[in-house]
Amino acid sequence: MRTAYIVGISVPVEDFRARLAEVPGAVLVQELPHDRVVVVLPSRSGSRALASLDGVTTVREDRPERRVPRS
Repeated sequence: MRTAYIVGISVPVEDFRARLAEVPGAVLVQELPHDRVVVVLPSRSGSRALASLDGVTTVREDRPERRVPRS
Protein backbone atom coordinates (compact mmCIF):
# COMPACT_ATOMS: atom_id res chain seq x y z
CA MET A 1 0.00 0.00 0.00
CA ARG A 2 1.40 3.39 -0.98
CA THR A 3 2.03 5.80 1.87
CA ALA A 4 2.57 9.57 1.77
CA TYR A 5 5.02 11.36 4.06
CA ILE A 6 5.63 15.01 4.81
CA VAL A 7 9.39 15.41 4.88
CA GLY A 8 11.29 18.35 6.34
CA ILE A 9 14.48 19.11 4.43
CA SER A 10 17.53 21.27 5.06
CA VAL A 11 18.82 21.23 1.47
CA PRO A 12 17.46 22.68 -1.78
CA VAL A 13 14.65 20.63 -3.33
CA GLU A 14 16.83 19.82 -6.37
CA ASP A 15 19.47 18.27 -4.11
CA PHE A 16 16.86 16.33 -2.16
CA ARG A 17 15.28 15.04 -5.37
CA ALA A 18 18.68 13.64 -6.46
CA ARG A 19 19.19 11.94 -3.08
CA LEU A 20 15.65 10.55 -3.14
CA ALA A 21 16.70 8.30 -6.04
CA GLU A 22 18.46 6.16 -3.40
CA VAL A 23 15.07 5.08 -1.98
CA PRO A 24 13.44 2.50 -4.29
CA GLY A 25 10.04 3.58 -5.55
CA ALA A 26 10.06 6.96 -3.78
CA VAL A 27 8.37 9.82 -5.63
CA LEU A 28 8.41 13.50 -4.70
CA VAL A 29 4.87 14.64 -5.43
CA GLN A 30 4.66 18.16 -4.03
CA GLU A 31 6.75 20.98 -2.61
CA LEU A 32 5.34 22.65 0.51
CA PRO A 33 6.21 25.90 2.28
CA HIS A 34 8.75 25.98 5.09
CA ASP A 35 11.30 23.56 3.58
CA ARG A 36 8.94 20.59 3.34
CA VAL A 37 7.95 18.18 0.58
CA VAL A 38 5.46 15.35 0.15
CA VAL A 39 7.00 12.00 -0.76
CA VAL A 40 5.07 8.84 -1.65
CA LEU A 41 6.61 5.44 -0.93
CA PRO A 42 5.34 2.10 -2.21
CA SER A 43 5.24 0.77 1.38
CA ARG A 44 5.98 1.87 4.94
CA SER A 45 9.16 -0.17 4.94
CA GLY A 46 10.94 2.55 2.96
CA SER A 47 10.42 5.19 5.63
CA ARG A 48 13.67 4.33 7.42
CA ALA A 49 15.67 4.77 4.23
CA LEU A 50 13.87 8.06 3.63
CA ALA A 51 14.65 9.31 7.14
CA SER A 52 18.32 8.40 6.78
CA LEU A 53 18.91 10.55 3.68
CA ASP A 54 21.28 13.49 4.10
CA GLY A 55 19.29 16.70 4.38
CA VAL A 56 16.16 15.14 5.93
CA THR A 57 15.20 16.77 9.22
CA THR A 58 11.75 15.25 9.86
CA VAL A 59 9.50 12.53 8.46
CA ARG A 60 5.82 12.37 9.33
CA GLU A 61 3.23 10.09 7.78
CA ASP A 62 0.58 12.18 6.04
CA ARG A 63 -2.70 10.89 7.41
CA PRO A 64 -5.99 12.44 6.38
CA GLU A 65 -7.74 14.02 9.33
CA ARG A 66 -11.12 12.66 10.25
CA ARG A 67 -13.64 15.35 10.90
CA VAL A 68 -16.27 14.59 13.49
CA PRO A 69 -19.62 16.23 12.78
CA ARG A 70 -20.80 18.58 15.46
CA SER A 71 -24.14 17.73 16.97
